[in-house]
Amino acid sequence: MDLNKLTTGDKVIAGSGIVFLIAMFLPWWGIDLGRYGSGSNSGWDYFLTGILPLLIIVAMVAQIALARFSTTQLPQPPLPWNQLHLIAGGVVAVLLILRVIIPSSEGSGMFEIDLDRMWGLWVALLAALGVGVGGFLKSKEPQDTVPAPPPGAPGMPPPPPGGPNVPPPPPGGQSF
Repeated sequence: MDLNKLTTGDKVIAGSGIVFLIAMFLPWWGIDLGRYGSGSNSGWDYFLTGILPLLIIVAMVAQIALARFSTTQLPQPPLPWNQLHLIAGGVVAVLLILRVIIPSSEGSGMFEIDLDRMWGLWVALLAALGVGVGGFLKSKEPQDTVPAPPPGAPGMPPPPPGGPNVPPPPPGGQSF
């Protein structure tokens, strides 16, 4: 695997994705009860702002890996891949910013306890912002050009008679 095939945006997204995965296991929200112990929630306890951003990052890294290190032809989405990475990186960053802003609590009613932000949440936020920056860098890169398969490749129609710039004869063989 030649890592020189990766662009700066690819490297930032992949590196930030690894840091985000590690941050998923760290404490995000918790409470310190002194001598009675402590409790905390990790990123795995929050679907919308923990697991969903991780799935988006995994999809981004998978697309980059397939585009750079395999011969697999990916489908062409309605938007260019570079713009999709910008949007996905922005969504990940916004979701983590919301996780930081919106308070978290455990319990309900009279037994509800407000939790404090813990250091793992800040690591996850930095990684999410890194994914957003990587998506921005990728959006500024030139669009990947996909080479056309050679004429006569399996699944391709044969080239028209007379060369590629000469229109084919009309049906029935007559020309006017």
